[in-house]
Amino acid sequence: MDSEAVLVRREANETRITINRPDRRNALNREVAEQIIAGIAQAEADPECRVIVLTGAGDQAFCAGGDIKAGADGGPFILDPAQPGHFAGQLFEALDVCRKPTIARVNGAAVGGGAGIVCACDLAVMADHARIGTPEVKIGLFPMTIIPPMMRVLPRRKLVEMFLTGVPLTAEEALRYNVVNYVTDAAGLDAKVAELVALISAQSPTAIRLGKYGYQAMADMTFPQQMRLGETLLPRVAQTEDAREGFAAFIEKRKPNWTGR
Repeated sequence: MDSEAVLVRREANETRITINRPDRRNALNREVAEQIIAGIAQAEADPECRVIVLTGAGDQAFCAGGDIKAGADGGPFILDPAQPGHFAGQLFEALDVCRKPTIARVNGAAVGGGAGIVCACDLAVMADHARIGTPEVKIGLFPMTIIPPMMRVLPRRKLVEMFLTGVPLTAEEALRYNVVNYVTDAAGLDAKVAELVALISAQSPTAIRLGKYGYQAMADMTFPQQMRLGETLLPRVAQTEDAREGFAAFIEKRKPNWTGR
């Protein structure tokens, strides 16, 4: 599935979703967000897909956030009362409930909504020339819709500083504050992403799917609630075909043959 603005490709175990608007620095509008959401749904339904990678076309921008060009389709700061739900929020929610691992391949500037996408993904690999920022305050706005995914990742003091000053994080700072998992030079970006895809693809898709479900559900629970859910889900995971195969492979000293069930 492709549109002019978003490309969706699966190669082996990876489905790559690419924002294809380099002339607009891969900015978001409603069409782009809806096509990314559709790409995520397609990847989740594909049993051959084990990992979803999100990136932007070119090497200058991962995603420059909402398209603020005058007259841009789907103005990012206007909400139609007849159509509630901001497209950026819908995209972050789709990433939040996705049961397949997501990796942000941060090939360039990740600004505004782009920073939100990076934080909404499970893992992130960033090129050393890239920056992650929230410059909305510089044009008299505040990044309301990206607060939820970003506050789950960044320390409060640093995040508020970014919001109040508009000063972006360098790649080194993004790594220091755990916004990304790895930083590489531009030439090494794909190799690092491929390494993570291979490592994840070698594990049980069933365990990962149920594990992501449990992790995300626990995020907004009290500690006792988290423990009760964990106690409920652990036997469920242990009873899957993949768990039985994993135990057998361990005893027989061989690689497991995962069924995904």
